[in-house]
Amino acid sequence: MIQLLHGNRQQFRWRHNDINILGNTDTKLPVVHSLYLLNGGSPVHFYVEPEPELGKPKYPWGTRTPSVLRLKDLPGHFNIEIPVDSPALREGWNSISIQIKNGEGEIEVLNAEFNWNSQPLPLPLNLDNLSSYNNIQEIAQIVDGNFDIDHEKNAICSREPVGSDTLLLLASPGGSQEATYDVKFASNRKGWSFLGLSDFFAGHTEQSPDLGIKPGYSTAGLATLDHKGLPQIWIAWGDCLYEKEDSWVIKTEKEIKLPIRSGITYSVRHQVIMEKNVNCARFRIWKKGNPEPNVWVCQEHNQHLNSKLPRINQAAFGLFQYWGMSTEWSNIHVKALDLKMQELG
Repeated sequence: MIQLLHGNRQQFRWRHNDINILGNTDTKLPVVHSLYLLNGGSPVHFYVEPEPELGKPKYPWGTRTPSVLRLKDLPGHFNIEIPVDSPALREGWNSISIQIKNGEGEIEVLNAEFNWNSQPLPLPLNLDNLSSYNNIQEIAQIVDGNFDIDHEKNAICSREPVGSDTLLLLASPGGSQEATYDVKFASNRKGWSFLGLSDFFAGHTEQSPDLGIKPGYSTAGLATLDHKGLPQIWIAWGDCLYEKEDSWVIKTEKEIKLPIRSGITYSVRHQVIMEKNVNCARFRIWKKGNPEPNVWVCQEHNQHLNSKLPRINQAAFGLFQYWGMSTEWSNIHVKALDLKMQELG
């Protein structure tokens, strides 16, 4: 049978250029075809994760790009992406028919519906009290992975097992912004993993239509900590281009090693400035209750890139994690930022 991770009646608001419907099937793999019909329209192919085969490439075009591992080690799982500009998409309630056929000719069909609101969320966004929300989709859109509201902790938590590039979008796309929040890390069973903090996410980049999902991503400023506690800022246009210096900017502050520990609550201030086709991002993190430092632990921009290369003019604030165990985010505030490049210091 086909199961959707958030039930057969879902809700979405404009936070991203795609609506993401995550689910899985327990049919015998591999599948012969998998498609969805939106409001009775034309069938559209989507990708279902196969069983791994020893010695055989996982994808038809190889495994070199890291972000195509969005469904890694989860056979039967899928992530349907419906473009928000799809002519079949309607304001309000939409019906979706999901059909999966396996190699033995057995066909599974699931009919579901979702509500679509194309209006952007206004800033400021205040999520310091989560008690009135029952479902994560009331406050966010899951792009990759899975997240829950933990009412006892008044926090948003990533659900285990945590995969690569898990992403939860809270705000709608906007220009220069600032986000503040508290974060607590669980012990990390994979010592090499990044500790993901937050992202000003611009969108996935269509790089392999045959796969049925968009593997790359664009970010105006992704804040992480590496396994040594070194703060990092990432500015990128397309994950497949990560080896090219003129399309992917990574700043690791090698002079500042942060003694991040599990079970301790930290506060974060994360900013992105988008002005005159330049992206600048920076963040600071400190132990909650201590005075906020006046130094940005990591700051980077892409002003030096060729002016003909794409720039990001809008991005949506989200929570990000890369592997490891569950992370908790709380006391989240996002606001528009009126800051010029010459004011950066």
